Amino acid sequence: MKKVLKYVVIIFTVLIFVQCNKKQTAKGCNVCDIQKIHALNATKVTITTGIWGTVSSMEGNCMPPIGSTCKNCAVQRTIKIYQYTTLSNATPSANSSIFYDSFNTALIAQVNADSEGFFQVNLPVGNYTIAIVENGKLYANGFDGNGGISPFSYSNGIQKINLTMTYKAVF
Repeated sequence: MKKVLKYVVIIFTVLIFVQCNKKQTAKGCNVCDIQKIHALNATKVTITTGIWGTVSSMEGNCMPPIGSTCKNCAVQRTIKIYQYTTLSNATPSANSSIFYDSFNTALIAQVNADSEGFFQVNLPVGNYTIAIVENGKLYANGFDGNGGISPFSYSNGIQKINLTMTYKAVF
């Protein structure tokens, strides 16, 4: 009896450590294992010109090493790509420097990320602003030295751009 109980405990322990948490993808990957999600998403690219990447949300205490509760999980969101946008062409949300109600520049493309945060979109060569739609607002947490909001340049081929929302994280 003790031997059987010992095996049950061992099997149960192994299952706990091997099992993904509740946040799983259709392929069984833990969406909070961001390195595995990045590798999985790299296999999904079908475009030959444009950008692709993974959208994720980081939350918790991300100040290592003691007491870290930091998680970075892939999320399903809409991504909007605008003509290069500066602060003077944006309407910020009340009391926020990372959320915007709108940009007063042309919307070039819009794409929905899948449940593993994967997105891809064809783009012409140019300079752009990229934003994640979060609760009806535009999340854009990056700036250049010219007042550009979450800017990036696309020149040719395929380019990887991973997007991470950090407003729920503490650093």
